[in-house]
Amino acid sequence: MSGGARAGRDVRAPARKTFVIDAFPASAFRHLERDAIVCVDVMESATTLVTAVAQGRRALVAASLDEAQALAAGLDHPLVGGEAASPGGGTFEIADSPARLLASTDTARPLVLFSPPGTELITNAAPARAVLVACFRNLTATADHLVRHFRHVALLAAGLREEFSCEDLMGTARIAAVLERRGFEAGDLRSAELVARWGAVDPSLAGWGNGAARLRRLGREDDLELILGRLDDVPLGCLYRNGEVTPAREARAGAGGVRSDRHPALEPPPAQS
Repeated sequence: MSGGARAGRDVRAPARKTFVIDAFPASAFRHLERDAIVCVDVMESATTLVTAVAQGRRALVAASLDEAQALAAGLDHPLVGGEAASPGGGTFEIADSPARLLASTDTARPLVLFSPPGTELITNAAPARAVLVACFRNLTATADHLVRHFRHVALLAAGLREEFSCEDLMGTARIAAVLERRGFEAGDLRSAELVARWGAVDPSLAGWGNGAARLRRLGREDDLELILGRLDDVPLGCLYRNGEVTPAREARAGAGGVRSDRHPALEPPPAQS
């Protein structure tokens, strides 16, 4: 073959697209060089934030109780959420509860959430090029956004008080399984093994995990039902940037700055007469 013929086509192999799976808030610092970091905290801060975005509500993430209070002071009638057991304590108007947020129909009120370890993971990842927030409600939409826009991805499970949480591993592995089918490779053996172990597990089995047991102890069966019962019903990737979680696409602004991209399938069920 002549040199001219060789020059006429590019025979280089395409660059690899990779993902890795890791866990706990501090893991974010190990992956800041990746194109995107996905923060998964199924029970329950990621589910609360994704639910807020699906409502068309502003959703701000605080790194500390002091920051939550400072953010709230600059907003008009905010809804401050978190857990009383969070570091620093504090009194919150609403728990870190997707079910209670969904029942709050005043979506003009922005949410300010401080609820480690999920919010800690998200704020630790902030210096990365792109940060996404994912739960069972938007796994496929998150994977679709990653496939379209990124080549090297870290999927991070928040965990539960320094313990691995089965629901977060399911979430990261299910996203990774979609990436594998669409041309990505595991960046290490551990990530490949996690996908093989958790990628096809039915999310309802997370009801047997420690996170579900904790919600039952707190009498929050409504949260558990929402978290486990709504798989991929939110067709939105959710980006965290400048302290706020927003739809991973251009959102149209409605009256008063409230996003007008609410999906009818995301509305709370009508009250029973």
